[in-house]
Amino acid sequence: MSNVRVGTAGFAVQRERYQSKLRFVEFTLRQPVPSPKVLAGWQRSSPEGFTFAAVAPDSLYGERDWPMRDPVKLQSELDRFGNQVNALGARVVVLRTPLAVSPGSVALKRFLPVLERARSFGAVLVWEPAGLWEREEALAVASDFNAVVAGDPLQNPPEENIVYARMRGLGSDQRYTMGRLEALAERIAGADEAFVVFDSGSAWREACGFAKLSGELLASSGDDEDDDLDEGDDDEADEDDDDLDEDG
Repeated sequence: MSNVRVGTAGFAVQRERYQSKLRFVEFTLRQPVPSPKVLAGWQRSSPEGFTFAAVAPDSLYGERDWPMRDPVKLQSELDRFGNQVNALGARVVVLRTPLAVSPGSVALKRFLPVLERARSFGAVLVWEPAGLWEREEALAVASDFNAVVAGDPLQNPPEENIVYARMRGLGSDQRYTMGRLEALAERIAGADEAFVVFDSGSAWREACGFAKLSGELLASSGDDEDDDLDEGDDDEADEDDDDLDEDG
């Protein structure tokens, strides 16, 4: 599965250790946002082939209840974000919109030019809407901009050529056992390219487990045994948690 990139939301462990085992990270540009010089330094110091996804800062949208009302400020924020993406050499750009960007809303109309502008950043464009969006509705909006809609393939089997999976560990998937990871691998197997972000309470261990399953876990000296998601290694030691026959 060489078309898969596996990582976590942010560096789940110290950066050097992280990059010795995984080839992808999703990085949210939170305030105070590192300068382009700092971001460029991260890119230069990263191993060859390491991939960044850059998530736009909340400041891009302004007020969450009334987002993107100031067109001048919006353009300034987009310019700044574009510079940050370029400095980081991000392969993926993620736009995570607030609840106010809802179907048929004025905020959605304001957001469409943002999608159009973000296309020019030269990266895979991902949109992650919040709130009461039906997936079909979101896909219809995104298709006009060649954008990928983020989602959980275990909940919504993907049909797109590029998949951006966010694994939050919610509901029945609070802990991703090996059976669930195998099911995830099956769901994304047909994609031309897939980015898988673990954003759960055990994100590091689960990401390493899925990277190992998909052949993406890098060999490094002094690997910790507990980084891999092996059957029967959960703290609670529930007898059926990692049973592949029951959990697949």
